[in-house]
Amino acid sequence: MGLSVPNEPIEIKELIQVVRARLGGDADLDWDSLAVWVFNRLPKYLWNEWGNELRQRGITWQRFLRILRMHTLDMVEWALKGSMPWPELVRRVEKSIDRYSALSGGK
Repeated sequence: MGLSVPNEPIEIKELIQVVRARLGGDADLDWDSLAVWVFNRLPKYLWNEWGNELRQRGITWQRFLRILRMHTLDMVEWALKGSMPWPELVRRVEKSIDRYSALSGGK
């Protein structure tokens, strides 16, 4: 698909880290996943970067969120664990977008 790799949103990454630190450590909830989805900041950032191209491929905001949901653990690895570089996260998301677009015929 050839989506551009946007600049790494360091301020969003830092927000996720702050939110996670404040959530605590109750083992009954997946606090890491909750933290990466806080205020939908990362999805909004990516949509602002790619939205026009995605709409041309028939991907709505809601579908984009469903695609991103499959990458929650990748977002945790990027924002909280520091074990995934930003370009790799973007590449994985783009690959899922390509797969989804191919399956749906772009609509």
